[in-house]
Amino acid sequence: MKDKIRNIFIRETSSDLALIQEELENSVKDMIPDGLVEKVFRAMHTIKGSGPMFGFKHLSDVALPVEKVFKELYNGEGQASRQLVEKTSDIVNLLQKALMECDAHTPNSNEEKALIEYFSNVCPFNAGSDD
Repeated sequence: MKDKIRNIFIRETSSDLALIQEELENSVKDMIPDGLVEKVFRAMHTIKGSGPMFGFKHLSDVALPVEKVFKELYNGEGQASRQLVEKTSDIVNLLQKALMECDAHTPNSNEEKALIEYFSNVCPFNAGSDD
């Protein structure tokens, strides 16, 4: 039963990330539409909260700083930039790949570390609690 639920989590999360990626690719230069901000926030919140139950604890560490950034954007704080759009696309790709590789994914690759650092540090409005 747990494998069945895990597969549903992987399939639904992968589908959500694919839709986000498509919208990111179609976004205007330095803007992320409000609806997409909410989708990214909710997807990261789900990965952060549910991923560990299905053996993806390291993805929680990846999703947390992204969730914080998009929570602030959703609340009208901070501002999107071309770099934020690009880094969000990069992290969505990384998460999709990790979900597809399941147990074969190597957490904390150099790319993953750099993306976590970007979302943790480059956005000054990213400080705060882990809620």
